[in-house]
Amino acid sequence: MQFAPDGEVSVCCQSLERLGNVRDHRLADLWGGDRRLEIVRRLERDDYSLGCEACGAEVELEGRTGSFPEQFDAWAGHLHRAGGGGWPTRLDFMLSNSCNLQCIQCSGDFSSSIRIHREHRPPLEPAYGDEFFEDVEPFLAHLDHASFEGGEPFLASENFRMWELIARVRPDLPCTVCTNATTWNQRVERAISSVRMHFIFSLDGITPSTFESIRIGADLGEVLANIDRFTEHARRVGTDVSINHCLMPQNVGEFPELLRYAEQRGIFVNVSVVRGPVHCSIARLPAEEITAVHRALLTRDDEMTGQLRLNRRTWDRELARIGAWAAAGAGGGASVWEQTGRTVLMFRCAGSGPHDEQAAERELALLSSGGDVARVVVGRDDLIRSASPRIEALAGVSPGGLTGAPVQVLQQALSRFEELDTGPDRVDAVATFGAEQFRIAIVALRDEHGWAEDAVLLFAPVSD
Repeated sequence: MQFAPDGEVSVCCQSLERLGNVRDHRLADLWGGDRRLEIVRRLERDDYSLGCEACGAEVELEGRTGSFPEQFDAWAGHLHRAGGGGWPTRLDFMLSNSCNLQCIQCSGDFSSSIRIHREHRPPLEPAYGDEFFEDVEPFLAHLDHASFEGGEPFLASENFRMWELIARVRPDLPCTVCTNATTWNQRVERAISSVRMHFIFSLDGITPSTFESIRIGADLGEVLANIDRFTEHARRVGTDVSINHCLMPQNVGEFPELLRYAEQRGIFVNVSVVRGPVHCSIARLPAEEITAVHRALLTRDDEMTGQLRLNRRTWDRELARIGAWAAAGAGGGASVWEQTGRTVLMFRCAGSGPHDEQAAERELALLSSGGDVARVVVGRDDLIRSASPRIEALAGVSPGGLTGAPVQVLQQALSRFEELDTGPDRVDAVATFGAEQFRIAIVALRDEHGWAEDAVLLFAPVSD
């Protein structure tokens, strides 16, 4: 099970199907519930249709080797043992979005700094209280592994509480912590000394200009110094370290140098494939630009082949992956994103039937102080298809100026955004845009088969 900062529980961080929320359900009921069991039944026959569509498309296009779902194969052996499968062998904890950075590929769902400063949304309410920690204790006895992500795990009080619990009931449990390596203090030292921790360092560049333009708020020199501290501790106690690298258009040019840095220190590099936001994804570049990226990396192939041992497979895998993307987009066919993307804004593309914005527009018109409703249409590529003149004026752009822009420009213009109700086809919210208050409905636009290529944001000005 994977636990998100808002209390939602799923089978992994990529799944679009939720098991439920810890605020509303006991943990044993979520694990033994019908939703998880149906996901298991479908995956047993390689059916990725219940929230796993993106992984299914990734495996079909790129192969299982190196794919996101491949990592779980190592944790599934208990399913084939007599009496196996009664308990999870791995829990992934993302118990808080507390974070001191505003990474360009991240969002306020996983960074409190982004949520406050970039998105202007209210802080997340803590989701994990006494009942959750009571419920999780018996699960710990059956685990092979626990992982901690964020936010930044070493800034979240929930994680320190979990580590204290693990130190008391399962001190031998291997734990992996994915950290931005910005924090080293006495509290961190005590935690890493009480639990058997392996460390994954988020490192998205190896020069200050690249790294600090991506991981906004971090200092590369301090991060590298802390990586040395964590590495020294891990090697002293016999645990492992690795680097997680988000390979993006912004840093792909120094990918060879980052691998060399890791190679010289005996650190393995894993690459996370960035599929959103659009400007941070190599997979979502135009086909000719993906081809150019691939060709540029190929010019370094002989050099890297001669220098890499530990990270040779990482280099070869990413070269092959980007080559597959380039080939998939060659000849004017569907882009790799069109083949693997399965969401539009916060909605799954696949739905249960037709849906449009007419009901939401009628309801908002009744709430609107002037009776009018403005609209913005957004596609699966996170780009704005069209926008009403009023929204363009509030955003400070000329007529037509929002067309083709990333939807993030609207998010940055909102000084407040609060969800009121969430469903599979519609989200209702209140927001402040400029000096005005709005009721907003975000609606998936589904065809007769239930498929959504676009979503529309409807804005109704309301009096204070």
